[in-house]
Amino acid sequence: MIYAVTGATGHVGYNLIKKLAEKNKKIRAFVLPNDNTTILDNFNIEIIYGDITDKSSIYPLFETDNEKITLIHLAGIININNKVDDRLVEVNVNGTKNVIDIAIEKKVDHIVYSSSVHAIKEEKNKGLITETETFDSSLVVGAYAKTKAEATKYVIKKLNEGYPITIVHPSGIIGPYDYNKGHMTKLIEKYLNRTLGSRVTGGYDFVDVRDVVSAIYQLAENKITGTYILSGHYVSLKDFFQNLRTLSGRKRRIAVFANKFVRMLTPIIECYYKIKGKPPLFTKYSLYTLQSNSNFSNEKIKSVIEYNPRSISETLYDTAVWLIDEKHLTHRKTIDYLKGL
Repeated sequence: MIYAVTGATGHVGYNLIKKLAEKNKKIRAFVLPNDNTTILDNFNIEIIYGDITDKSSIYPLFETDNEKITLIHLAGIININNKVDDRLVEVNVNGTKNVIDIAIEKKVDHIVYSSSVHAIKEEKNKGLITETETFDSSLVVGAYAKTKAEATKYVIKKLNEGYPITIVHPSGIIGPYDYNKGHMTKLIEKYLNRTLGSRVTGGYDFVDVRDVVSAIYQLAENKITGTYILSGHYVSLKDFFQNLRTLSGRKRRIAVFANKFVRMLTPIIECYYKIKGKPPLFTKYSLYTLQSNSNFSNEKIKSVIEYNPRSISETLYDTAVWLIDEKHLTHRKTIDYLKGL
């Protein structure tokens, strides 16, 4: 069995490759031609260069001498902006259609597609959000959510046609080995380096990347089809930063601003960061998300595999240790305090 993984250099991708390598699986990684693949050098894997928006480049991923293939499609663009752009649609929607169509054409043994909880319509009044087979981009908020809803609508159609497909919906993914340093990893890094002076109110459901990978692996190995929410625990930003404060040994608390107040200022904030040529830590969409309903049920996934999400304290500690190991933490007091824990 060959595990073919798209998006192999991403946060989930790297952690999945690591997991598969630990299980001595045969791995084929699909990466963009300009991706930094040095992070994969320690693994005995085959690398295929291509782009999911270019159909002709996808076919080599599925070329085998009668070996079975399990596809795990992780490639995509994560975007915390409100506006849908052409590249986002091309990658998240059309790219996903390309990969799924060719995998079906090549008769792969099993397909796992990583969607997102953002693709699922929110329930009103903090109602419980469970798995669904109905996806509508007009019913979700934000560019990323809309493209994931559109792509998932297509993939679930193929699932209902009888193809061996699993769709997973992770919540807010955090954790170690995030070499591209996504939004939350940057936030953690800035706080621990003591360069973050303020935060907003709100909270969300966060899940450890290793728990997401463990679920994907179990579902793929056991060829379990269907749709599954991979959520963790709801964590308020107050508790999130209190955990980081405990890890860093910082005595002074950072300033707290009401989410609604900061949301009014987002046009100015986004303009400022645009001039600086840097991505903003918060956007109108990310601020919306921190106030949105993240009451996700993970009972369904727990009924089919072993799934016990880590605590936020464990995830943040392991992330901090990884940041030290990778020399991303530079504040000596934080480093010394963490090493003494």
